[in-house]
Amino acid sequence: MTLEAWGWDNDWIERQAGLGLDDAEPGRVIEQERDRWTVQTSAGAQAARHSSGAVLVPYPVVGDWVVVKPGPMPSDPLTLLAVLPRRSAFSRGAALTGATEQVLAANVDTVWIVHGLDVSPNLRRLERYLAVAWESGANPAIILTKADLAANLDEAIGEVSAVAVGVPLYTVSVEDASSVQRLKATVQPGLTVALLGPSGVGKSTLINLLAAETLTATGSVRSGDRKGRHTTTRRALFQIPGGALLLDTPGLRELRVWELGQGLASAFPEIEELSAHCRFRDCLHETEPGCAILQAVEDGQLDAERLASFRKLRAESAYEASKSDPQARAARVAEHKTAMKTLKYHPKYGGRR
Repeated sequence: MTLEAWGWDNDWIERQAGLGLDDAEPGRVIEQERDRWTVQTSAGAQAARHSSGAVLVPYPVVGDWVVVKPGPMPSDPLTLLAVLPRRSAFSRGAALTGATEQVLAANVDTVWIVHGLDVSPNLRRLERYLAVAWESGANPAIILTKADLAANLDEAIGEVSAVAVGVPLYTVSVEDASSVQRLKATVQPGLTVALLGPSGVGKSTLINLLAAETLTATGSVRSGDRKGRHTTTRRALFQIPGGALLLDTPGLRELRVWELGQGLASAFPEIEELSAHCRFRDCLHETEPGCAILQAVEDGQLDAERLASFRKLRAESAYEASKSDPQARAARVAEHKTAMKTLKYHPKYGGRR
């Protein structure tokens, strides 16, 4: 199997040449479990490691193109030398603390945000995933699985469509083979699709359906809250019949945003469009007079919950940015001090002195 079948092209050849490692060979990370990797090279899939004491920046993740060299013995794993500059990267704030960036998948062309319809659509979660997906540089799509279990399929599709503005949306059911074939027709040979979502939404089941064989383990969900167990414990890249590449990931208990820029605007295009009509160019859409967005909420043209979701993601992104940007951190501290002074002299919280 050639590397071209895994997405290798002239652009990657140029990126490898820029590293100046002419005696090394390229490969793609197709599996990762902590500090162990499997790399697909022209000779096939092989185990890989990095040299003792070596620090690879960025840290290799599934989807990365890397340059490797063989060990001194044929039975030795490959040695990872470097990671080629990425085309795209789906990142989040590290779980629990969010203090560092965690790249979940690299060099992805399309992100499938998977949501099971055995429960009501979680619109705020979908907005979060969409913002991060757009920011990654990949093109998002919404995949609604378990369509046969939806209480009201048309209503669910309408609710999701309202927040997934301009994003392709597909429904899939294990009971409807044609729905699987329609989705499979959207993928192309050599292009990488990452499946992301919480446990129990059917990511692994979907991969097996598209491949027409069992490539990854699946599990059941709890009957009480329809949450799934972490059946998938590693990230892996699979090639399915037809040549498309599907990247399976463990379920995400939380998706902390990292720094959002254009991704936030792309996830909320109507807010971005309305902001052009605000009186002030630096309008925060909080209490400013002449705010077109606040007026749209008052007129019923914009859902108040959607605006609240936008504000929350914007605040989270600004907070993450302030951790690494001294100017952003200073602005956040100044804003906090101003707020505290306002409370100090507010009649309700102590009165004027």
